[in-house]
Amino acid sequence: MSIEYILFDFSDIRLTDRANIIRLMTAVAAGDRFRFLKKAIVCDDVPGDLHVPNTPEFLDRAWSNAVRAAPRYGGAYWMEFENDSGLRLNFGFDPRHLKRLNLTVSRSSISQPSDDASVRELVRIATLIYTTLQPAYGYGLFNYDLHNAAAPGAGVKAVWDYNFFGPALVESLGRDKLMALPAWRKTELYDGGLLLEMSPSPVADWQPYTPHYRDAAAALGVNTFNQGG
Repeated sequence: MSIEYILFDFSDIRLTDRANIIRLMTAVAAGDRFRFLKKAIVCDDVPGDLHVPNTPEFLDRAWSNAVRAAPRYGGAYWMEFENDSGLRLNFGFDPRHLKRLNLTVSRSSISQPSDDASVRELVRIATLIYTTLQPAYGYGLFNYDLHNAAAPGAGVKAVWDYNFFGPALVESLGRDKLMALPAWRKTELYDGGLLLEMSPSPVADWQPYTPHYRDAAAALGVNTFNQGG
């Protein structure tokens, strides 16, 4: 099963602050639109057969279980959550790389024209991560089998399907320049950041938007653009 990522890079190690992770989990769970799945083996202290109850106490306990389960996930801390439609997403980070948070989705969940609602939920959760944790930069769809990830802080090296520019990047690159790029959708974020979506459905419907990616890369002075994960 192919997995697509959106990577969020930070200028500091705020991911080590447990309160930030619990804030993010609480935001994801708001309105019961998503529910976190219990970690096998280590979740006997959380009620329910499959999902963690959406309460502050149990969300906090679920994160403790994710940390305890880390050896079974290559050392990384992961939380998986799903909505009533069956869309499953994950966020997590490797404690050896504390300036990067990963958001993942199965490629099969967003690969058909009929998956538009799942695509919009992916973007909504990615934006929620941005507004809750305020990364310096975010980008994807990224595939570890196909792409090489630059180190956090390396700057913009390519144009991606989703491009989250924090306020410092917006200032350095130029807001007017970014707003002039031929993105499918531009969203100004509350802190002065900017989200550029280069196509409406990057896996199912990216071909007509290839000129947008190419022209945006040229305008930003980068040599690469990546479409469709």
